Amino acid sequence: MVSELLPQLAPLEEAAGEAAHISPWWYGGFTLVVLAGLLAVTLIMGKGRPHS
Repeated sequence: MVSELLPQLAPLEEAAGEAAHISPWWYGGFTLVVLAGLLAVTLIMGKGRPHS
């Protein structure tokens, strides 16, 4: 089983190495933008009030 998983992990390690130069702040900012977008869609679609 390990021999099957090992070749699949190599591309993940390469991708992680290439993405290491990206600041963690970008990930946090992207997450914040996504959450704000979801909140905006929720408020617009629900007109700001809960459905009953």
